Amino acid sequence: MARYDRTIPPGGEGKITLEVHTKKYQGKLHKTARVSTNDPKNPSLTIGLKGQVWAPIRITPQYARLNGMLGEKIETIVHLQGNKKEPLEIKLASVSISEKVAVELQELEKKKIYQLKIKNKINKETRYSGLIKLTTNYSEKPELEIRISGNIRPTVELRPKALNFGRMSEQRLEQLKKNGRPLKRPIMVLLNKGKDLEIEKVELEKSLFKAVPKKMSRGKMAQIIVEPIFEKLKRGPNQDTLKIYTNQKDHKVLEATIRFEIL
Repeated sequence: MARYDRTIPPGGEGKITLEVHTKKYQGKLHKTARVSTNDPKNPSLTIGLKGQVWAPIRITPQYARLNGMLGEKIETIVHLQGNKKEPLEIKLASVSISEKVAVELQELEKKKIYQLKIKNKINKETRYSGLIKLTTNYSEKPELEIRISGNIRPTVELRPKALNFGRMSEQRLEQLKKNGRPLKRPIMVLLNKGKDLEIEKVELEKSLFKAVPKKMSRGKMAQIIVEPIFEKLKRGPNQDTLKIYTNQKDHKVLEATIRFEIL
């Protein structure tokens, strides 16, 4: 938040006040603000604010992130340390996504340092987020909230899983046919672990589109170039399923949905 004098008389002085709400900060703080003026020699200035935010309880890191691949052990640790002379007591109050993560509170140094061990419990490709609530004996911070996010990825993944060519009028479609201009979109196949990815073949259930594999990074990444076959598209929604066959044992067949609507 900033407050400032909008006009300064010649030879005079003005004041700029920067205000930072430090509720969610701890440790070193550095903020900047850009000032625009009508001075031709100094049309823009940058001013900064530095400080050290004291917190009764230091939380490191402040957010718990569980990122990894299926089949891996995915966990993280959050440390909590009391910054007061008074002994710190922490208790686990609740976990909003207890079906997805296991949380264990441990005391590392008696009434001073604690740690939260957070483990992923999900065995499928997914994303999730949640909240851990803790209670403390510090009056300044009787309750702590630690946000959790999880991103569990497969060994092989598609980006995107659904390819949408959007909407197009019949007139525009006819123009593309006459001009012979292709309309192409890529689907990426990514191997997140290993270097032996191969695309063995691709198939389309309805053959409304063409799909051509293209190697991008040896054994790690491939691209499928998808192109609509204009003559086969009908007015209204057109949808097809692309099947991608790979040499990966647990991901022999990947599927992507392709859509194109003609108005």
